Amino acid sequence: MADYRFALERGGVKHLCPACQQVRLVRYVDSFTGEPVADDVGRCDREDSCGYHLTPSEYFHLSGNNPFDAPKPARKPQNEPEPVQPSFIDTKIMQACMTRYSENNFCRWLCLVFGEDRALELTAAYQVGTSKHWPGSSVFWQIDRDAKIRGGKIMLYNSDTGRRVKEPFNHIQWVHKVMKIEPYHLQQCLFGEHLLTEDQQKPVAIVESEKTAIVASGFIPEYVWLATAGKNNLSKDKLRVLRGRKVTLFPDLMAHDKWREFAKGVSAVTVSDILERRASEEDRAKGLDLADYLLRENGRAE
Repeated sequence: MADYRFALERGGVKHLCPACQQVRLVRYVDSFTGEPVADDVGRCDREDSCGYHLTPSEYFHLSGNNPFDAPKPARKPQNEPEPVQPSFIDTKIMQACMTRYSENNFCRWLCLVFGEDRALELTAAYQVGTSKHWPGSSVFWQIDRDAKIRGGKIMLYNSDTGRRVKEPFNHIQWVHKVMKIEPYHLQQCLFGEHLLTEDQQKPVAIVESEKTAIVASGFIPEYVWLATAGKNNLSKDKLRVLRGRKVTLFPDLMAHDKWREFAKGVSAVTVSDILERRASEEDRAKGLDLADYLLRENGRAE
């Protein structure tokens, strides 16, 4: 719209996407009333796997209901919102799941790649736990630099291939939702952020997935490897803890342009193009990441 009357809702609130049926839809709201345009008018943040995006203009064209035919409603007074404080998980909850690694599919696969001793070292360093939510599932805890637990992401991996299980549905859930901890304000930090206090001289490398950070740490320990836990989770706010550190971004093939554009406005952050230079057309079609290349070059690819 010419006057930017409609914008995507802020604050991290998400709704059920009508396309992929995941709670990942960010709705468009009317800046004058603060109300959503409609339940299905918004953008799914699963850009690569879903891509649903219905804009207000498309919705009004399809429905024949043009709000600009009527007088503008009175703009709601805009009060400065109170900053929302993040919620935290009790340490006892995390400690209770730091066991049963023989039943943990991701850890079993990690043992195939690095051997049991090194795999358990990596598991302990990144505080990967075992969940009962799905048999064989893992918990990837997000622990900030102050050792506070921002959240725990439960994911299920295939113990033979190291690939995430996405059929018959994408096996991802959060600990606070499973345990029905309410109210809970999830304010994510970088996965592995707690490792920054152990060695303040090492350069920092940032990838997208938790798995990639752990695999890269096993093969290239010269960096502190962190993960955004999603292509769209890279933000200046999350990078504030990295002030004074040398930071290199290693985006997946599908995210290179997006992360390179982001880095233009951030000092002391560079973007590696190693995957772009090595990628074949088949690699690009698959959207490979750094872990795929490291596993391939070290004879660990499936």
